[in-house]
Amino acid sequence: MAAVAAAALLILTSCSKVLDKDPKTNVITVTDTTATISAATATSLMDGVYTKYKGYDNGLEFNVFDRITNGDVRSDNCYAGGDNPDNITIDLFTSNAVNGNVSRDWADAFAIIANANSAIDQIGRCTDPALSAGRKSQMLGEARTMRAALYFDLVRLYGKVPVMLVPPDQSNSENIIKSVLVAQSSTDSVYLAILNDLWFARGTVGNVSDHPNDKFTVSKGIVNALLAKVYAAKSPVNWDSVAYYCDQTIPNYTLLTDFHQLWDNNHKNNSESIWELNYAGYGAGDQIGNWVPSVFIGSGYKKFNTPTNDLVNVYNAEGDTIRRNASIQFVNYGWSGDPYWHDVNNFPILAKFNDPNSGINDFYLIRLPDILLLRAEAYVAKNDITDAAALVNQVRARVGLGNTPATTAADMSLAIEKERRLELAFEGHRWFDLLRTGRAIAVMNAQKDGNGASLNYNVQPFELLYPIPQTQLDLNPLLQQNAGY
Repeated sequence: MAAVAAAALLILTSCSKVLDKDPKTNVITVTDTTATISAATATSLMDGVYTKYKGYDNGLEFNVFDRITNGDVRSDNCYAGGDNPDNITIDLFTSNAVNGNVSRDWADAFAIIANANSAIDQIGRCTDPALSAGRKSQMLGEARTMRAALYFDLVRLYGKVPVMLVPPDQSNSENIIKSVLVAQSSTDSVYLAILNDLWFARGTVGNVSDHPNDKFTVSKGIVNALLAKVYAAKSPVNWDSVAYYCDQTIPNYTLLTDFHQLWDNNHKNNSESIWELNYAGYGAGDQIGNWVPSVFIGSGYKKFNTPTNDLVNVYNAEGDTIRRNASIQFVNYGWSGDPYWHDVNNFPILAKFNDPNSGINDFYLIRLPDILLLRAEAYVAKNDITDAAALVNQVRARVGLGNTPATTAADMSLAIEKERRLELAFEGHRWFDLLRTGRAIAVMNAQKDGNGASLNYNVQPFELLYPIPQTQLDLNPLLQQNAGY
């Protein structure tokens, strides 16, 4: 029976990774759902959920590299760079249902979800007295938080997706197939599943103070921050809930005094880090450190995720040299023929991921400024411009900038949008900010190259979502393609 379960789940999780450096087939073996497990096994399962979420085995690209592609390349922060046609078509809004990134992200996300579902089921049924009730609930909350975060990514990328919260029914082979061939749920239903997981987790996971040197382990700070971000993205926006969960998050964190310390690899798990993927380098299979020397920095061939002319211009116009220099490095590139940047002696590359040797760069999923600026948006929604400005100015003061000149709600909304862009560039947030504020089409269709000529994106409303991967449509007849593709 286990072999049949593995084969069934292969339907949803396998994919063709065109141009991947290390292609893998994601096979999740579901264990017997009638047996109970030991406390030690429960701990191992929980460790496995963290490992897979971080990007080892499944999700090699999803939680870091494709996060930058989906959040920054798809926006006005980055050009695709590199030579991967899948990234390039995402940048140009010409991707379709056979795009390798689009297929990979769906498969990897659901593979990690399947692993979490199996762990949640087995830990939930553990009766070993060595696993206390409190620790058991804590584990379940941590696993459900990661599942919620994955569905939050999926619903923003693809819209309606299948909601699978339990392992496959293994009573017989027919039921196994039925339980993995799941139709898409409405976006409201996806968001409800996300909120249910986070509401549960909020009452069970540890406090921020329980993990002072470990910002990867799920804490109440992470859960509250995710709740704030979910309520800001779910339509219609519930600004009271955004404000409440921001206020629950903010007092537990403080800004570093020096923005550069966030990226010097000497201040990991710092006071403003809310959720951080902690990487140990090559031996642990960790991906941000492993690939940085080849895909982001240095010379020799065309680098991925090239900062845009527009982003550089905004940094310069704002006089924001501290964040610009920490985020973007200009190098003698030694490469010609780039369609957007013609000065190879002054070529921009990402600087936030800057360790070329030991592979120890961490990746911030959520930092305090993200939540401070989201709280500022909630103030603007209530027409409280004064308190909104105070938070914006707090973020600006850290990098030596004066107070925001915005005094009206409309101006303050744009000021916050710009502040989020400059503060959080290359951390995977920009596209989703443009989506939730309804500004994605206008901003992208106004993009110009370095000479002021239109880039002619011509983004259409249907292109705000990715297509459902063709591999999944072929394997699951209950899925329907997103309109327009």
